[in-house]
Amino acid sequence: MPQTTSRRTLIGAVLLMTLGLPGLAQHAAHPMTTTPAAGKASAASARAGTLPLKAENATVVAVPPMIKETSVFGTLTNTGKTPVVLSGVSASVADHGMLMVTRKASGGMQGMSVARTLTVPAGGRLVLSDTGDHLMLMKLKRPLRVGETLTLILSAMDGRTFTFQAAVRKP
Repeated sequence: MPQTTSRRTLIGAVLLMTLGLPGLAQHAAHPMTTTPAAGKASAASARAGTLPLKAENATVVAVPPMIKETSVFGTLTNTGKTPVVLSGVSASVADHGMLMVTRKASGGMQGMSVARTLTVPAGGRLVLSDTGDHLMLMKLKRPLRVGETLTLILSAMDGRTFTFQAAVRKP
């Protein structure tokens, strides 16, 4: 099934490449295959409990105002005795969030795709980076300001959530 690319998205991608931000330009072509409700914590899941996670160096990538999606990087540490299977991410500044995986294909090319889940191993860490797994905030509702702190909510398959803060920084 062919994907359509809006003129605005294409212009934004060209602008990013021109500005020397190719890592962000690759995000401009992401299909938005998840529904807006995916990843948003409901009142029921909020009552289910908090995930045994810690977030370190959580960063939201600052993007130009015409770009309506951005990446979230950092390290998640699971302090619990069982794996945490993440199923969504949300933030009030975005319509919805996506979990992303980045893999190298056989020819050495790197590609990203939407993931249904990301797992933080028991007693282990999940590093979210520009060259690996990461989070995306889609359809930003307003421009992000460098230095501001955003609140993000991760949700797990079992209904538990984890709320953490991430600083908006230049790439």
